[in-house]
Amino acid sequence: MLPAILPLFPLPQVVLFPQTFLPVRIFEPRYQEMTVEVLNSHHHLVLTLMRETPDPGSLGETAPIFETGCLAEVVRAEPLTSGRWNLLLQGKEAVRIQGEVPGKPFRQCRYEAVPFNASMLWPGPHRRHLMESLHAYAAAEGIEVQLKELLDLPLEDAGRLNTLAMALDFEPTERQFLLESEDLPTLADRMLQLLDFAVGGRSIRGL
Repeated sequence: MLPAILPLFPLPQVVLFPQTFLPVRIFEPRYQEMTVEVLNSHHHLVLTLMRETPDPGSLGETAPIFETGCLAEVVRAEPLTSGRWNLLLQGKEAVRIQGEVPGKPFRQCRYEAVPFNASMLWPGPHRRHLMESLHAYAAAEGIEVQLKELLDLPLEDAGRLNTLAMALDFEPTERQFLLESEDLPTLADRMLQLLDFAVGGRSIRGL
């Protein structure tokens, strides 16, 4: 069982999803300390998106964050020189940050799991509409081959949509919008909205 308080790892421009992987490089001293503590104990942390990019020279110690993040497990750790690390994180589940807890050089928080209903029925017409929009988006981006590879992965629906959310060229706040979905149909509908907006915007700009 994980502790009630976990390290909080806020990042600019990055959203992690359940069932997906994220490589990160640790170089700041306080996060080097965080990494050692995590690796010597439970191997988990909470990754969340900063609401704004920190000012140059700032380490984001007090940068505001989104309340919904992702519980992440360190599944691989490669030590580098000068205390730095290459980590591979795997997203486990969406969590809501209940409050930060002082006392460490790095940020830490209390958290609770955000329920996600992956078994809720996803209507066939909705599924077909999403596939059509995905292929239109891929054609506009020139990534048809990459999309086929993603769709061919042996994943359940939620894992496939989360993988697409990580892989496609969405803005960080758009990814956050997807992460905050409470069930499979909502996640699919929100992705459909983003895809249709992206393809429609390109069509308008091309007039």
